Amino acid sequence: MQLCYGPMACLALFAVVLSLTATDTDANKVHNCCTKVSKQKITGLIIGARLQKKALPCVNAVIFETEDGETICSHWKESWVRKAFFQLEMARKSLDTRNTTATYP
Repeated sequence: MQLCYGPMACLALFAVVLSLTATDTDANKVHNCCTKVSKQKITGLIIGARLQKKALPCVNAVIFETEDGETICSHWKESWVRKAFFQLEMARKSLDTRNTTATYP
């Protein structure tokens, strides 16, 4: 059985196979970012947070880290999210200030 009947047919077949392969790998790609966010308040102890900016497929989010090792993508517009993030930043800055102003004998 012959798959290609001329150079143009072979090139067209190659282009179709390549596009299907590229589409399949992109659809199955694992993204190490938040593609969805939750508005639900976190009940566990939050030990860290970072901001994520939108860069598709990633969305704007605050990524919280809990004591249990979970990472939770939260909606940045929620008032509790802004408050929790601000409190963590203030605590971090307080620790940074104490570490840099230590006196040595």
